[in-house]
Amino acid sequence: MKIVMKVNEILQLNQLRMVNEKGSLDNEISGIFTCDLLSHVMGHAKEGNALITVLNNINVLGVASLLDLSCVIFTHDTEVNEDIITKANELEIPLFVTDKTTYEITIYLYNLGI
Repeated sequence: MKIVMKVNEILQLNQLRMVNEKGSLDNEISGIFTCDLLSHVMGHAKEGNALITVLNNINVLGVASLLDLSCVIFTHDTEVNEDIITKANELEIPLFVTDKTTYEITIYLYNLGI
């Protein structure tokens, strides 16, 4: 059974840490999309999906904004640069980092019903 969760609910699970200040925590997460190839994300992610990636590139935010993704989760303790954080604050896109692998956090969120 698929459950719609809000971004602030996954933040409270203590698997993620937020790296920007102005992301909208009331965004609903309609599903998970795990990918490091932005053209593939553009073609297949759905509005409200949480994007899980290691791609530390400002273009991730362009795609997230265009598709109205709920949040971006960087795995493997990716160090997110200041340009990305600043732009995410402008766009109010929540950014998270986890020390989990892409596989581990994807399965974790999937098992929650997202």
